[in-house]
Amino acid sequence: MKQIGRYEIIRRLGKGGMGSVYKGIVPVVDKVVAIKLLDPSELLEAVVGTDRLREIFTFEARTMAAFNQPFLVTVHDFDYDQQGRPFFVMEYICNNLGEMIGETYQIEQPSRIIRAEKVLHYGRQLLQALDFLHHNDIIHRDVKPQNILVTDQDAIKICDFGMALVGGVAFSGPDNMQIGSPCYTPPEQRKNPNGVDGRADLYSAAVLLYRMLTGQLPGMQSFSLSLVNPRYDRSWDEFFARGLRWRADERFQSAAAMLAAFTELRLGAPQATGACDLAEAKAEIRALRSEPANVCRSRAQSVFGVNALFRPIAPTCNRLETGESTILDRATGLVWLRRASRYPLSFAGAHGYVEQLNRENCCECDGWRLPTVDELLSLLADGDLSLFAQSLEQPVKWLWSCDRHGHHESWYVNMDMGFAGVQDVNCLNHVLAVAGAAPGSE
Repeated sequence: MKQIGRYEIIRRLGKGGMGSVYKGIVPVVDKVVAIKLLDPSELLEAVVGTDRLREIFTFEARTMAAFNQPFLVTVHDFDYDQQGRPFFVMEYICNNLGEMIGETYQIEQPSRIIRAEKVLHYGRQLLQALDFLHHNDIIHRDVKPQNILVTDQDAIKICDFGMALVGGVAFSGPDNMQIGSPCYTPPEQRKNPNGVDGRADLYSAAVLLYRMLTGQLPGMQSFSLSLVNPRYDRSWDEFFARGLRWRADERFQSAAAMLAAFTELRLGAPQATGACDLAEAKAEIRALRSEPANVCRSRAQSVFGVNALFRPIAPTCNRLETGESTILDRATGLVWLRRASRYPLSFAGAHGYVEQLNRENCCECDGWRLPTVDELLSLLADGDLSLFAQSLEQPVKWLWSCDRHGHHESWYVNMDMGFAGVQDVNCLNHVLAVAGAAPGSE
């Protein structure tokens, strides 16, 4: 598909039961947007009917267009394509929590744990958004990681309101059709999806928060946080015990009440990470791949030396020497600029930035380049960036590598959470340039 209405299409981003989402370009101004097109599966169309699906789709667009809240995705345009199918246009956001925690269709598998400070940050935003929705008589009914987008400013936005219950009006299919996602759906929603209230969303939010903190689903391996991590006191246990109650009348009764309790939670001092023993570290340089590669996900574990969650299997024991403008890591023989790009850049912009460094002979070096995934992951000593981060002039979060993933995507490393991931080349990430060790530095 090359065109949807007046929008030029770059590629399809994904497909669900009701619609497909595309990455498109606004004509004239060349702004990248996300476009959701009504494109139901044959089974859904046969069961629900074309006219009813159009009503549901239009209702979703009207609902999202009315939002005026920072943590909700909004609709900016609505039209019909060349075949008469409705579509609506939204802001294009690169990241979602599902990708960030590594949750797959094998939902029972462990996911990445998010730092508690960041969970507090995301959780407050999530509950503020739910408070706004419930105040306006909107029940989302499908709160899960994949429906939580994360902006370049590290703010969350709830998306996908195709299953929402708005003012008592809702998607309705066969009596046996599941509304919501397994493991995130409360028991009352499975029994009577059209009879739920905001407390159903609050249960889903509690599951999501628990998963971010532990990497587990509470129904799969539930445990008290205070028993496994001294950072959490009994108030955390009490919060989740209430949030995950099966009976709705025993949970938090409003998003505002849940937000108030969540805001009161406090963290103990961080646990010391298992820093590598420099005395036992080998003196020779650890050779890392420096040439860019085009790597599919199925080959990534072997090429990058990462586990199933795309984190390094054998962390590097860094031996850092910090200069005025550069950092030499004697463990790898690599020289890093102490300052990342001032602003996040597209993948093409990242290459342009490195070329500019070389034209300017930055730090008397013209051999700067984008690092490989292997080189970026070497900065995560024992999975913790803190040692290297202390030497940087500014915090870093998401960094481009030079490695590609097909034609439209490239690999980046989430330094904040310590994993390698894939993003569209139009996404914006910072750049931390690298070079080989200067002559005589070894």
